[in-house]
Amino acid sequence: MTDRSAHLTITVSTLTRQRPDMLEALLRSWGALDLPTDCTVRFLVVENDSAANSEPVVKAAGETLPNKAAVDYVLEPELGIPFGRNRAAREAIANGSDLLCFVDDDEVVAQDWLERLVAGYRASPAVLLGAPLRAAGPSGGETAAQRLMLRNIGNRYMEKETAAANRASLNDTGGVTIVTNNWLGETRLFSEFGIWFDETMRMTGGTDAKFYAETVARGLPVGWVPDAFVYETVPASRLSFWYQAARGRDQSNTHMRRKMQTRPMSAVLGFLTVPLRVIGLIVAALLLPFQPDRRYIQIARTAGWLVGVLGIPFGYKSALYLKVSGH
Repeated sequence: MTDRSAHLTITVSTLTRQRPDMLEALLRSWGALDLPTDCTVRFLVVENDSAANSEPVVKAAGETLPNKAAVDYVLEPELGIPFGRNRAAREAIANGSDLLCFVDDDEVVAQDWLERLVAGYRASPAVLLGAPLRAAGPSGGETAAQRLMLRNIGNRYMEKETAAANRASLNDTGGVTIVTNNWLGETRLFSEFGIWFDETMRMTGGTDAKFYAETVARGLPVGWVPDAFVYETVPASRLSFWYQAARGRDQSNTHMRRKMQTRPMSAVLGFLTVPLRVIGLIVAALLLPFQPDRRYIQIARTAGWLVGVLGIPFGYKSALYLKVSGH
């Protein structure tokens, strides 16, 4: 067991692929971090691509980050998010880290993010902790429809944050899934307990949700840090109705397929909720003129959910991360 009162070594990692502008913004936010006391912090960028396209960006940032923490770069040429995440875990174990943190390369972190995350860890029995995701503000170049979707996304994230604050604590997530957009785990989850991101789910997404589920199934303690914030930059390519519907489709497809394998009765109950989802879709459409900042994304996501779940009997399988978005 990790001694939380002792000096901790932490690897803060992101996985990237062909997003230099977003990666630069994340690296700048890493450089502005207040580092937690009695900790050694290393930063790691894992590029999941066939060539080292982001290495110059990482090296340039490493020379200018004001907090002077080390920034390492590795190339993981085996394509697929779980391969990149597992590579980060192996690197963290190799450099002797007690803790591994993940954030996404389309995010920036608050200045006190790591301090608060580590403080939550030290006050908790959990070996895996999550924290909230918020949407960054508009860049100014969005269309009216894109600004509407961005407001919907921001409200959706705030609803999730409020629900997590009401249900979860440092001692239990209350069923709130911990995903890698804001994630802290002990490296012994990999080295001692043998829990890894599922590499058979190469492009489907959902490996972080499965990792969380396996951690809970082992009876290991999990927790939630309510005040360690990261902010997602949502590019124009993700602000369309159709992108959000496709994301809902593929997430529901992956989630339901995993249920069918691990909890078939729960999957059956999920299929039985289809009529309720249809009713919800109709209600959201009726409320859209009165609540456009909340219902627009609900319509997209619910429609996508229905397509993703009802597509399973016809052989549809998610390939959510086959195409890179965010340029």
